[in-house]
Amino acid sequence: MSLSKANKSTYFAWLKHPGHYLFFKVFIWFWLTIIGTVAALIFLSNITAINAVSNEPLYGPMKKNLIYTAKSIERTAIKHKRSLSEILVHPRLSKRKLLYLSAAQSEDSLSSKEVPESIDLSLLNFTQNMSPQIIFTEKYQAFGPVNINVPEGSFYLYEIDINHQPPLIMRFKLMPNWMKIVIAIVASLILSFVFSRNLIAPINSLKKAAIKLSAGNLSARADISVNRKDELGILGRDFNSMANQLELLISSQKRLLADISHELRSPLTRLKMATGLAQMQANDVSQSYLLRIEKEANQLDKMIADVLQVSRLEAKSQALSLQKQSLQIIVDHVINDAQFEAKQNNKQLNIVGAVDVNINCDEGLIASALENLLRNAIKYANNTISITLKHTDAIYIEICDDGSGVPNDQLSKLCEPFFRQSDARDRVSGGTGLGLAIAKNAITAHGGSLVLSNKELGGLCANITLPLIKE
Repeated sequence: MSLSKANKSTYFAWLKHPGHYLFFKVFIWFWLTIIGTVAALIFLSNITAINAVSNEPLYGPMKKNLIYTAKSIERTAIKHKRSLSEILVHPRLSKRKLLYLSAAQSEDSLSSKEVPESIDLSLLNFTQNMSPQIIFTEKYQAFGPVNINVPEGSFYLYEIDINHQPPLIMRFKLMPNWMKIVIAIVASLILSFVFSRNLIAPINSLKKAAIKLSAGNLSARADISVNRKDELGILGRDFNSMANQLELLISSQKRLLADISHELRSPLTRLKMATGLAQMQANDVSQSYLLRIEKEANQLDKMIADVLQVSRLEAKSQALSLQKQSLQIIVDHVINDAQFEAKQNNKQLNIVGAVDVNINCDEGLIASALENLLRNAIKYANNTISITLKHTDAIYIEICDDGSGVPNDQLSKLCEPFFRQSDARDRVSGGTGLGLAIAKNAITAHGGSLVLSNKELGGLCANITLPLIKE
C-alpha cells in the first residue's frame, strides 16, 4: 500500500522530529513515569534499613555443593571420629565463606569463623524444617539448611555470605508494602502532574480564548508558546490565525456597512427634498404616491440611523455624553410613551418598584435602549407587559411580556443586528432587527449587561443590570 505525498511528508517529519508530536510525548511521559517510579524504589531500597527476612527455594549447583559439603562433614565426623570444631577449622573448609551449624540449643551452635556481633544468625531458625533455601536479610545472605547427623548430635548446615547486598528484586520484596505503595503513588502523581500540566495548559488557553471569542471578544487569543512544536502548539497557532482572520473580516464587514449607510444619507436627503418639492406642485392623484414615497424614505432614514448607531456602538467609536442624573426620570419618560403605545394596542403595562438613584449615563442612549425593549415587549405581548425596577448593589430592570416567547436556541442571537426570529420577527411585523442590538450595545457601553430569557409560563424577559455610582 503506497502513501500519499502528504502522508509521506508527515511520516518523514515524524521520523526527523518525533519530539514535536503529541503521541511521542505521551509515549515518553508514560515510560518516564514508570522509570521514575522504579528509580525512586531503587534509591529508597538502598538507603532504607530493612529488617524483614525473605527466602526463596535453592536450586542448581549451589544446592548440590551445599549437600556435598554436609555429607563430607558428616562422613569425616563419623569415619575419622573428628569433632565438628576440628572439621570446621580445616583449611579446606575455612577457605570457604562462613559455615554455620545450627543446633537445637543455640549455645551448641558452631561456625567456621567468628561471627560479628551485628550478625543475628537466630533469624535462620524459622527455616530449619524447610528444604534448602536462599535466605535474604539486611546484613547477610544465607544458603541452607542441610541436616547433618553426627555423634555430637543433629545440626543444620548454612553457608553465610556476610555484607552481601540482596538482589534488586529481593530488596523490593523486602521493603514494607506501605512504603512501596507510597513511593509508587507519590512518584506517579508528581510525574503525571507535570505531564498533565504541560498537556492541559494549552488546551485551557484554547478553551478560554474560544469562550471569549464566542462571547464577542474578537481580540481573544490563545496563549501558546511559539517554541511548542507538537499538535497542540500547531492547533493553538492555527486558532489564533483563524481569530485574526475572523476579527479582520467582521471589522471589515462592520466598516463596510457603516460606510455604505453613511454614503446613503446624502442621496436619501436629496430624495426627501425632491419629494417635498414635488408635493408642492402635485395634483390630488399624485399626492398619495408622494406621501408613500415620503413615508418609505423616512423609514429608510431611520434604518440607516440605526445601522450607523449599532456600528458606532460595536466599534466603541461613539462618544458618550455622560451626565449624572436620576434614572427614574429617564424611565418615567420612556414608560409614559410606552403606556400610550400599549393603550393603542389594547395592552397593559404593570410597573413594580422604582429606581430613584443617580447614574452616570448618556440619557439618549439609555432611553433608546429602554424604548426598544419596551416596544419589542408591547409588539409580542398578548395582554400584559410587566416592568420591575429595583436597586441594591446594582440597578436591576426587568421587562417581561406574556407572549409565546422565543426558542431557546435563538435567545443568544436576538441581539445580533438584522436577526429575525422566523415565526414572530418576519417582514410583515415591520421590524428591522436592529432594536435589540442597539439596546444591548447601549447598555454594554454603560458597563451593564442585557440578558434575555424565557419565562416558565411563556413570554420573553429582558433583564438589565447597570452599575451604581460609587459615592
